[in-house]
Amino acid sequence: MPKNRPRCHCGGDTKRNGTTSKGTTRWRCKACGASVNKRRPDVAKAATFTQFIEHCTTTTSLEALADRNGVSVSTMKRRFSWCWLVDVPDPTIGHTGRIYDQVFLDGTYTASGCLIVAATLDHVIAWHWCKRETTRAYKQLLERIPAPLIAVIDGGQGAASAIKQCWPTTLVQRCLVHAQRVVRRYTTSRPRTDAGRTIYRLALKLTRISTIEQASQWGAQLHEFATVYRTWLNEKTLVKDPQTGRWTRTWTHANVRKAYNSLNHLWRSNLLFVYLNPPEEVLDTDQIKATTNSLEGGINSQLKLLARTHRGRRGEHQRRMLEWWLYLKTELPDDPVEIARQSNWGQDQLAKVQTLTHNENQADHETGRPALYDNAIDTNYTHSIGIQKGQI
Repeated sequence: MPKNRPRCHCGGDTKRNGTTSKGTTRWRCKACGASVNKRRPDVAKAATFTQFIEHCTTTTSLEALADRNGVSVSTMKRRFSWCWLVDVPDPTIGHTGRIYDQVFLDGTYTASGCLIVAATLDHVIAWHWCKRETTRAYKQLLERIPAPLIAVIDGGQGAASAIKQCWPTTLVQRCLVHAQRVVRRYTTSRPRTDAGRTIYRLALKLTRISTIEQASQWGAQLHEFATVYRTWLNEKTLVKDPQTGRWTRTWTHANVRKAYNSLNHLWRSNLLFVYLNPPEEVLDTDQIKATTNSLEGGINSQLKLLARTHRGRRGEHQRRMLEWWLYLKTELPDDPVEIARQSNWGQDQLAKVQTLTHNENQADHETGRPALYDNAIDTNYTHSIGIQKGQI
């Protein structure tokens, strides 16, 4: 029997019997006379999921897809309803044991919460949703990744604390651009004092240092700044508290002092020039970077563009959309259509709908997700009738 000829439910052969009003070939069983149509739901679902991935990972709108298919936007939403059930695979599963030379860590905020990402220069390693960039949130991300040789961070305390606990042997490189931004926040880009202009120029030199000798000269200039302006930085002023009337002594030039202390702390902690003296295990020293520009410009900015383009997406749908984009930026992503086919086109996840609904209805304080609904009635038993007669 030809491959394109369906078999009847009774097991008999079929023959062509005209077409339906839609133009689909009708088949008639030679044994029982039943009329059947050949259906390939997997082909239709694969085409639908391909368009769904295009919508999630590009700037293609629902309106554009609806015009392409000759249907309404509501029809496209209905076709995509099961696509949201397909889970995005965890890229760290099956890739344990690999030691990266350098990993970049940073977080970006969307309407659905904070998304912290770990990546290399050319691909995404893993991600984690949270409410804020806390130590606990970064630990949940770092525990899934083997300790790299070097980690580049933007200066957040959460990432630094998590690295000390999860990756104690990893060298930390502070992003030099973020170090410059800290100084600029205290001195502004047009400082009024000589000390402010000096420390600001010193901060601008950070991104132009390419050798250990230049780094040593920069450290000597920072020490010279502290020597020349020590008396000026230590000046204090009496300030009266308008509420209590008490007089207190505060730093006269607090902002310049904070700018200097920020650079001095990084210099003494050896967090500025790790990229100039990487560990011997590093395979390609030329690929070691001193900033998180590759992560912020190549990944975070694209995530924000995607969220801004599809700004109607909120909650779990926006998270799933951004996760698919990140997954396709991993080193060896599988075909999304095959992933959907292996999950039975979302039906495996739909079988867990009671558990999913229960979890979604609970407020998640870690990620900041509210409960879907609440009846405002406390279902926990309390041995008390204090509302009617007071406490027993």
